[in-house]
Amino acid sequence: MQTYDSKKAWLKEFSNHELAYPSEYVIRILKGSFPNLNLDKNFKEKKFLDMGCGDGRNLILAKSAGFDIYGVEISTDICKNIEKNLKSVGIDKYCIKEGKNDSIPFENSFFDYMLSWNSCYYMGGGTDFQDYVKEFARVVKKDGYLILSIPKETCFIYKDSQQQRPGYQIIMNDPFNVRNGEILRMFSSFEEIKEAFGEYFYDFRFASIHDDCFGYNYHWYLAVCKKK
Repeated sequence: MQTYDSKKAWLKEFSNHELAYPSEYVIRILKGSFPNLNLDKNFKEKKFLDMGCGDGRNLILAKSAGFDIYGVEISTDICKNIEKNLKSVGIDKYCIKEGKNDSIPFENSFFDYMLSWNSCYYMGGGTDFQDYVKEFARVVKKDGYLILSIPKETCFIYKDSQQQRPGYQIIMNDPFNVRNGEILRMFSSFEEIKEAFGEYFYDFRFASIHDDCFGYNYHWYLAVCKKK
């Protein structure tokens, strides 16, 4: 198999489409009101990190909610594309930096809110997911919020994938031809997610997406928790 180059794959993906709308469920979490979601909605001038922010779509939403926005992506070229997208909608106050899940280029306890939407489980050459959890905890303030989305085992991403080792899958049949060869940390339950993050985070609130969308199984775990 050809060596997977995540920077090349994702730059091609984000450069070849128009700026997308924010994720529906990020909108629900930040804007909605739900009985099982305990989230401080006083967002004004709070620091918000989108870790693995893609094309910047969720940063635009966060800015509209009142946050000071920060983003991290895996290459300088992708970061430049995000900056272009933000400027195209009139946003000129932001901070976008190159980094990875195990090396986030910000100070300790810097963020009030951290979003890792469809990104925390990409190993990108890393060997231990717990290194990512520790790094996430490093940059989030005490009692700050971590917001996660993580695919279920039944998600279309894992179709025909191969186990590298327990809990880690090599993607083999990505219909979008972006992830093939990447190793993902796969979770099988809310309890497993809580166990992975529980050393540094507490007050876990979980939700589930089970959307069979015209041939693609969009099956995801959602989690909101607070930094200890």
